[in-house]
Amino acid sequence: MMKQKKWTKRKIKKQMTWYSFIIVSIVTLLLLVYLPMLTTIKYSLFDVSVIGFGEKFAGLKNYKVLMTQSTFLKSLWNTVLLALLGLLTIPLGFILATMINSLGSGKTQSFFRIGFYLPNIITGVSVILMFQAVLQGDGGLLNTFLSRILGHGVTIGWLSNAKYAKIGATILWCWMNMGYSMLINLASMQSVPTEIYDAAAVDGANGWKKICYITIPCMRGCFSFLLVTTMINGLSRFTDLFIIGGNSSAGVPGGTLQTILMYIYQFSFEVPNYGISSAGAMILFVMVFAFTMLNVKLTGFLDEEK
Repeated sequence: MMKQKKWTKRKIKKQMTWYSFIIVSIVTLLLLVYLPMLTTIKYSLFDVSVIGFGEKFAGLKNYKVLMTQSTFLKSLWNTVLLALLGLLTIPLGFILATMINSLGSGKTQSFFRIGFYLPNIITGVSVILMFQAVLQGDGGLLNTFLSRILGHGVTIGWLSNAKYAKIGATILWCWMNMGYSMLINLASMQSVPTEIYDAAAVDGANGWKKICYITIPCMRGCFSFLLVTTMINGLSRFTDLFIIGGNSSAGVPGGTLQTILMYIYQFSFEVPNYGISSAGAMILFVMVFAFTMLNVKLTGFLDEEK
């Protein structure tokens, strides 16, 4: 009996040693993730102008106010549309990966792989400031390039004209994230067994047929992963659009680029109303969760993992 108790104490002590390595992570998650999340849920049901003072229960009032505001509904539409346009990084990354993979496994492939991934290493603010010059309406590099091709002056305000702002923001987003998509596509592409390609070549399959009937079906899990993660990142866009608008959450020009996160920021710091901003945060959470579950269901991502 004494031996059994000693063995049990030794086992508990050993387990406590293991848990001590993750206690810091658990405490950090509780304090910085789960506690703020629960507080946000609480504040979304209260009238809160100043945190910790004069909080009054309001039920679903904040949600009703948001769903009747044209600016919030517009930010919802902007968020979804920009996220969907951001999915262009997946086919663009696949095309780049196909081209790089065809170079073989030497230094040339490594050079292009690193080169296209470089935008993901450069700080986001630097990229945004650079593209403000590239997409400038008067004398911008893109307009200069288009002017020479078309033979006449092009002065499109890619970031200052409400008609073209979403296109300009999508160009910036694709350049920033295409390298990541390329790297994931390339890794998945190179994991396809070469024996399958050799067998297809013996049967007379050309390069296009190999891509359509071997590469793409074998990369289904990769496409599912990129679809889910890219959609989540697209729905949570903030920094690039905030800086493009001159450090304003209004979504300049004319609210065209205001996303839900920018709307939440506006009512958290610029015009403090924490009940409204918390309700907006909960709506964003539900949106991200719904789109993620829809993507997982349609792509069979979890089934693929099994």
